[in-house]
Amino acid sequence: MGLGLGVTAAVGSATTPAAFADDAATGAVSGRPVSMVLHTHSCFSEGGSWAAGGGGASMMAQLEQAVRNDIDVVWWTDHDWRMEAYGYYDGIAFDGTDEDGGLQWFVQNDGAVADAQHAFVADPHSPNEPGKALRVTASGPEAGWGESLLWAKAGNSFYSTNVSDTTLTVDVLGERIGPDAELVVQLETSYRPAMAGRPAGVYVLEYRLAAMAGRRLADPLTGVVAVASDGGWQRLTMRPVDDIRAFWPDLVAEDSGLARLRFGVRARNGATATGVFDHLRIDRTRDPLRWHVRTQRDLMRQLRSRYPGVTQLLSAEVSMVRHMNVFMEDFELYPYPPRGKAPVLDNSVEAAEAMVRWYHERGALVQYNHPPINPGELVASRALGADLIEIANADGDFTLIHDRIDQYDVAARNAIFLTATSQVDDHAGRNWQGKSHLYTTAVWAESRDARDLIAALAAGQAWWYHQRLWPTGRLDLTVSGRRAMGRVVRTTASSVPVDVRAENLPQDGTVQVVVGECDRSGQTIPSVTRHAYPASAFASGPVTFRLGRNNGRYLRVEVRDAAGILLGFGNPVWLLSPRDDVEVPRARRLSYAGR
Repeated sequence: MGLGLGVTAAVGSATTPAAFADDAATGAVSGRPVSMVLHTHSCFSEGGSWAAGGGGASMMAQLEQAVRNDIDVVWWTDHDWRMEAYGYYDGIAFDGTDEDGGLQWFVQNDGAVADAQHAFVADPHSPNEPGKALRVTASGPEAGWGESLLWAKAGNSFYSTNVSDTTLTVDVLGERIGPDAELVVQLETSYRPAMAGRPAGVYVLEYRLAAMAGRRLADPLTGVVAVASDGGWQRLTMRPVDDIRAFWPDLVAEDSGLARLRFGVRARNGATATGVFDHLRIDRTRDPLRWHVRTQRDLMRQLRSRYPGVTQLLSAEVSMVRHMNVFMEDFELYPYPPRGKAPVLDNSVEAAEAMVRWYHERGALVQYNHPPINPGELVASRALGADLIEIANADGDFTLIHDRIDQYDVAARNAIFLTATSQVDDHAGRNWQGKSHLYTTAVWAESRDARDLIAALAAGQAWWYHQRLWPTGRLDLTVSGRRAMGRVVRTTASSVPVDVRAENLPQDGTVQVVVGECDRSGQTIPSVTRHAYPASAFASGPVTFRLGRNNGRYLRVEVRDAAGILLGFGNPVWLLSPRDDVEVPRARRLSYAGR
């Protein structure tokens, strides 16, 4: 059975049927190129890496990158379980260094600090919670503030998600607090681009127990809420979105994630600060399956006016099974079964296949993200039932890209009809162009509407190109004047003329027409034949390649520069006999009556 048959039938019932019909009677090629990022994270996922300066991307930061890179469409694909806060921490008891088997503590000192110490102590502790508490002490020997903070590193970021429905409370005891000594709770939120005279950077909220209460900006990106110490146990209440809105009213405050939590003290002028922390509570009001969809759609609406040239569409990366992106018009979150705190990834084939079936029943396309190099499993599971598969990665590993292309050829020879795509998988929102090898996926589509884009992806009318080295690259295949990239031609003809189009090629570029056997013969990498053409061959239009059918064949296109670097990859066209026992998804069928 051909891969994706179930999904294409389901999508056909949920979208315009003509978009998926056998197009024997359709006319000339139509549609326009639409560039897309199909794997992009924002404030609903975990924070960015330390190498990127901390702080996860806001939606605004990613849209800024989309504009700078001439991207037409952003599909928001945050981790679904992070959207839901599925199995997340709802509090920290400050009982030790490995609380709940996943919470660790790392000291971060900034400025001049002396005699910094921390300990988990049995006394004192909050009257609201038994067990231990965290005591931090440090001195500031200079006139400028020095601080010693402990970062609460939750295993697999079990508190990082959007905070627009979140209130945090923590019990604090200011043992040594004064004009030059303060207790600090720091919330690192999302990264945003430069705006309103402020630099680009991570926006931070600090809640301080101090000698005097007040609210102020410590710097353009740090808002401070100070509460006066009364010498006893006090409760700090933190409503991040309210405070972001108050400090920076020009932001879309709800476009904020909680990247990191830190607890500590700050001191100056030779003073010593000592504080105790206990009984942190994280209160989220979200409905786990509906709140995120409603909230992110509202953010998309608010940000549309700031980035009118970028179409935003809602998706998700399903991540408690194999990582997979889901593309559908009316998006729904996958209902995971209850698993308790810190749930564990179910990496089984069965779990992934069940998820794919659930989304297919709702008319979705499913993309297999960063698949492992395992041709045997890929063939045996028929790519888990997915419809699309990520081939190009953005981390600069060309060996991995070529291994995945080899694996894609294994799928192609076995009539596993997958649309090959590229990966951005960015969490930081800083500099897409700085990625080692940024590839962008484009499709030939009638519009930027989700329906038309999904139809193009289902039909395989997609290619990917190197964003820096071939930013205007376009590929296409046509048969008898009809778009054939991604399609399956069942014909009695012994060969079919395929028009290969490659536009805006670099002068030293080479177009390679790659031909492989579709013999359904197993898990080994097929031998392919490469036919190389110089860029000049395409200067006046397409090159016609006569593709012999034999016992089944496919043809795809690669573009490389003079150094052999892969610039572009186009999805294949398959030729099969009508007598072959292969079911072809409706979206991919293309008739040919010639000889």
